[in-house]
Amino acid sequence: ALRKNGTKKFRLFNVWATWCLSCVEEFPELVQTARKFALRDFEFISVSVDEPEDASKVKSFLEKRGAGLGAKVKVSVENEGRRTNSYLFKGHGPEELLKALDLEAPGPIPHTLLVNPSGEVIWRHTGSLDGEVLRAKILEAMGPYYQP
Repeated sequence: ALRKNGTKKFRLFNVWATWCLSCVEEFPELVQTARKFALRDFEFISVSVDEPEDASKVKSFLEKRGAGLGAKVKVSVENEGRRTNSYLFKGHGPEELLKALDLEAPGPIPHTLLVNPSGEVIWRHTGSLDGEVLRAKILEAMGPYYQP
C-alpha cells in the first residue's frame, strides 16, 4: 500500500538491516537526503529486514542516526493513519519483501527505490549508494525549486 502511494509525495524506500555493512554505511546519506527534502512533498521510508526479536536494536540504530519524522512528514504520516515511516518487515526474508515492493529488484540489500506520487518506480538502486547521485535523481524527478 505504501509503494502504491496515492499521495502528493515522492517516496524514497530503503530496504536494509543492521547486520548489513553496506546498509549501515549508506544510512547517513539517506537521513541527510530526508532532511534536505523535508519541506517538500517527500518522504523517506525505511524497511528493516532484521529479525522481529531484534526490534529494539533496529529502533536504537534509527534513533542514533536521527531517522525520525520531520514536522511536515509527521503530519502527513498521521493524516494517513500511520505512526511511523520506519518499519520492521516480519515476513520470510528480504526476497519476499523485495518481491512485494519492487518486482525488478535484482536481489540483495540494501535496495533503494524512488516512487512518484502515482506509485511508479522512477529510480532504483541495489547496493551502496552515492548520496549526491541519489539527491540528483530526486531533483531530476521533483524539479530543482521548491514551490509550496
